[in-house]
Amino acid sequence: MRINFNEIKFSKLAPYILSILLALLIFYFSLIPDMWAYIVKAANISLNVVPFSDYKAHLLFLNCQELGIDINNQGCILIPDGNAKINTHPRIWVYLFSVLNLNNPLIYNISIVTLFTLYFCVLINLFKKFKNKLSKFVLLIFFFSTTNFILIERLSTDLVIFLLVYFILNIKNKIFQSLLIFTGFILKYYPIFLILLLTVRKKYFFIFLTGMTIFISLFYFKEIQLVNKNIVEMALPIAYGSRTMLKALYHLSLEYNFFLNDGNLDFFRNLTVLTFAIYTFFLIILGYNNKYLMNTRYKLDKYFLSGAAIYVGTFIIGANVDYRLIFLIFTIPYVVNLESKLIKNLLLFSYFFSLNSFYFLHSDFLSYIFFIKVTFVFLCKFIILSILTMLIGVEMKKINFFRL
Repeated sequence: MRINFNEIKFSKLAPYILSILLALLIFYFSLIPDMWAYIVKAANISLNVVPFSDYKAHLLFLNCQELGIDINNQGCILIPDGNAKINTHPRIWVYLFSVLNLNNPLIYNISIVTLFTLYFCVLINLFKKFKNKLSKFVLLIFFFSTTNFILIERLSTDLVIFLLVYFILNIKNKIFQSLLIFTGFILKYYPIFLILLLTVRKKYFFIFLTGMTIFISLFYFKEIQLVNKNIVEMALPIAYGSRTMLKALYHLSLEYNFFLNDGNLDFFRNLTVLTFAIYTFFLIILGYNNKYLMNTRYKLDKYFLSGAAIYVGTFIIGANVDYRLIFLIFTIPYVVNLESKLIKNLLLFSYFFSLNSFYFLHSDFLSYIFFIKVTFVFLCKFIILSILTMLIGVEMKKINFFRL
């Protein structure tokens, strides 16, 4: 039997070659306005005049800051209409763009191609890792969903965090893992929910939790306040979260003169976040004590925990555009291997419609058709929240987390 070493070598390089080609192809299309507009329209996502607008916004915010504009409190005059003109990210992004000299067009373009190459490499690697055909099929649904298309079209910073989370999941050293989780938190608050990965060793969990509490209290509380204040709350089916649902109710209340108004919105926003926090805690306890959901064939699943924790955590405290659903990719193998077919099918059904929420947009925001569409998509996302929260409780039971 002769071994063809050239074929073996090519098979190892093929994923990287494919990733580079896809990244270069996307970048090439972004240089042709008519082609870019056609592709974005064909993908059924909102047309954005500027390719990779979320990523480029950090560069424009840097330029505005250099002009003396307070980007966290004043609108950046360089941001095109239709995009958030006030910075909604931690200011470290502006500093990073400055330090990395992304004002240089060549470096800026190389960074775009590099990020897309890494992103496609991770997706291909996950596709190879997923054991059964259903897992691979669901991942393909993710890849061709409007959620993934808008993530690529905007080149959201969530793509960077997705890569960081993948690296965190493939590091065994708890100290280094903790440092990367801390880095993710500084870049964008929600990687703090990856603290669940440290629960296997409670000592690391409580040390990290204590350290983060001290750091936030002394150095980062004002930054969190700024991000919280500037969050864009979209009352549309292409977003998820407690504050998104409240915002939808707020607009409905203004139209039909219900109880919500500008005077009490802040109060009900805090009440809503608190209510969802209590609701999820109750479901974690319910899952922790539910033997029916327990899948004893599998050990603690860190991939599932990371994806579920980010979804549940961001749902409770944030208003999130749907490209953040990309983290649900990490939950796929766990979900398709659930012993309860009812729960598995309900989750997969909700995944499918939530991932393709752009198909549910409607021109008339006050019509009953739009109301039915929004209600359906929000219900799917609420189902995902509820089931994933209970399954987090199931995973916590595997390590007896609540046993002192």
